[in-house]
Amino acid sequence: MNFFDQYPCFYATSIVGSTSNRLNSRYQALIQPNQDCIAGCSILDLASHDGRWSFAALQSGARHVLGIEAREEAVDAARKTFQAERIPGEMYRFVHGDVYRELPGIPAGTIDTVFCFGFFYHTLLHHHLLSLIAALKPKHLILDTCVFPSEDAVIHVRAEPIDTPGNIFPSPVDRLNTSLVGYPSRKQLDHVVSQGHRLSRGRTLA
Repeated sequence: MNFFDQYPCFYATSIVGSTSNRLNSRYQALIQPNQDCIAGCSILDLASHDGRWSFAALQSGARHVLGIEAREEAVDAARKTFQAERIPGEMYRFVHGDVYRELPGIPAGTIDTVFCFGFFYHTLLHHHLLSLIAALKPKHLILDTCVFPSEDAVIHVRAEPIDTPGNIFPSPVDRLNTSLVGYPSRKQLDHVVSQGHRLSRGRTLA
């Protein structure tokens, strides 16, 4: 049986990418091949949404998960699901807040693996985000993103509606109903990740 078919509650806790085929395919791509980066590890789940990947991490043997999510209703949904599934409270924490403001408050060395799933292409601050991650000195970064089809090191900038669930969360400076986000090309992605590697002072982000 596919992973999320065993926990069908996640088909109802959000309308964002919550179909069976999509969730189970992403589990097979993101969680299954990375068991050695998850089991026994402390996990930081960026833009943790309804807690689906934090939950998957714990079911894969993670020691603890910390989720940061900007949408309060998604945080509430995650907490309710974990309580309903009787996950011990000491194994998880969900924070309602902005990733860029919350990351500097996490002590370096307390996170083993960072999940950045479905978030990297909802921002333009790629280098800043990777710098904040590197400052935590994690052992692993599992990065899931859309990649712009170009041979050059470019970022494809586009306006994204802020009132669509799953899109970028509006910032205090947004005055329109859209905000700018960027899709990096593979070469640009390699460039910013290598910069993050240097900032991590020898730790591997991979």
